[in-house]
Amino acid sequence: MVVLRPQSDFGHAPPPQSPYSIISNLPGWDLLRGFRDGDMSALPRIVHIYPRFGPTQFAAQLGQEVAKRLGHEGKSCMLYLNPIMWSFTTGHVQNEHREEAAIGPEKLTFKCVDVAGHRLYAVLFEPMHTKALLLSWGAPGLGLSIRSAEYLLGNVDSLVQVPVDDHENPPEPTFTPDGPAHQLLRERINQLVHRAAVDPEAVKSRPGDVFLFPTGMAAVFHTTNLIQDYRPGTNVVIGVIFHNTHHHLLEESPNGFKIFGKVDEKGLDELESWLEEEARQGNKVSFVIVEFPGNPTLESTDLPRLKHLSEKHGFVLVIDDTLAGFANVDVLACSDILLTSLTKSFNGRADALGGSIVLNPLSPHYDELSSRLARSHRNELYEADAKVLLANSHDFIQRTRRLNRNAEAMATFLHRSIGRDDSPVVKVQYPTLLASKPNYDRFLRHSTAELPNPGYGCLLNVEFESVETAQAFYNRCGFYSSPHLGGHVTVMLPYNMMMFGRKPEEKETFRSFGAIEESVRISAGLEDQEDLIDTLKDALDAAVAVKKAVAPNGTK
Repeated sequence: MVVLRPQSDFGHAPPPQSPYSIISNLPGWDLLRGFRDGDMSALPRIVHIYPRFGPTQFAAQLGQEVAKRLGHEGKSCMLYLNPIMWSFTTGHVQNEHREEAAIGPEKLTFKCVDVAGHRLYAVLFEPMHTKALLLSWGAPGLGLSIRSAEYLLGNVDSLVQVPVDDHENPPEPTFTPDGPAHQLLRERINQLVHRAAVDPEAVKSRPGDVFLFPTGMAAVFHTTNLIQDYRPGTNVVIGVIFHNTHHHLLEESPNGFKIFGKVDEKGLDELESWLEEEARQGNKVSFVIVEFPGNPTLESTDLPRLKHLSEKHGFVLVIDDTLAGFANVDVLACSDILLTSLTKSFNGRADALGGSIVLNPLSPHYDELSSRLARSHRNELYEADAKVLLANSHDFIQRTRRLNRNAEAMATFLHRSIGRDDSPVVKVQYPTLLASKPNYDRFLRHSTAELPNPGYGCLLNVEFESVETAQAFYNRCGFYSSPHLGGHVTVMLPYNMMMFGRKPEEKETFRSFGAIEESVRISAGLEDQEDLIDTLKDALDAAVAVKKAVAPNGTK
């Protein structure tokens, strides 16, 4: 019996560690609940962390150096290639959702510098205001990457300050060069979208229909902004989606935001009735975004029905296939825009961020969207990151095969424990175990020699009978405790507790959608299947012990 344990110290990445590692070791349910509630006392001990949480490694060092050279030593500094971040940050820090952390824009200082041919837009602020700024870095996903900051830090002596007369009218940007790796990456993504398609005649994209972004959230940010400009109206979310996408749209939907948390037939009935009423009142819907399957409920909606509704009511349908991955499923034909976080299983080594969208040439919105993107899209994916994504994706299909197998094995093992008298597990959310499985299966790609059995992705969510048993399982389990999915090691997170558990109203809303606090989200890695099961058995024993220690009336 082999029970896995983290092979790194607190706050450090699993091997192989590098400055670019984005998985950390953050053990303990209470620690993460503290982060959720604003306790940042552990931050100084954290070396590796997901880069959208804030500037890390070379990005942090470059910010400090730029602040010093601009005469603002001691201030925090966030650096961007895109000038849109000045106006976005100005509004974001004073948004009502910042609550007690909100600050006025007068607390911000805006500076512009040129370093090694890259124009950087700096936002400087006192460290005491960090809480107000973190999500302005994280939600749009446009902060400098670690690799780009490393290059610029090495050339910081070339820094020249660019005069700024009015921060509402920033100097023209340079962005970052588009190199050979970008084109090869577009070609690879397009080839994967076409590979083993359900209906090859319904997949007509070309490499020019693939657009790259520095993160998955940057793809969300730019795409939703573009659609809102093209078709102003209400922004709609179907099901439970990635928390940053949800919270971003909740705050940044100028013409209204609506969520339909259930993706089953009843949920789509409610959506259809609402769409009919909106149409009667002359109200437009800008877009509908849905994850296939959802994160972390793993539910899969009826995409053909949703596509029919999009054609009837004219909204743009955005499908995010990140969890399944375009190695497993073929959903471009149902979408107007296919959106994917390349950071996850596509990259697979947890050492680079990226995002993509693919336009569907058969979409009624294609001409308008493609022309608007041709005019507005500028490269913000640093070339060294594009090279890493390209290199790491060479074995994407082979890794997908193993991720599928490991996740399904863990889900099946946990599911089989349900019903035993001592079992603390009440439900396992994984596509093979849910009533929505037929919705998923109709989009499975055809069998090929390299992937004989396209599957159900790397992510599962385990529901427990109580917070106490979930916490006992989590605190004992030997997987890495960290945000991320689709990497080389298995990671876990009390995702619902962290992302939707702080505000009572939001907590209850998401509970009604099937995202409950007493659960643990697990993302399979590439370890031996037997070791994963042994690790789960060990953690379940700890949860069983807690269950047995609590009497039926809830007292110990």
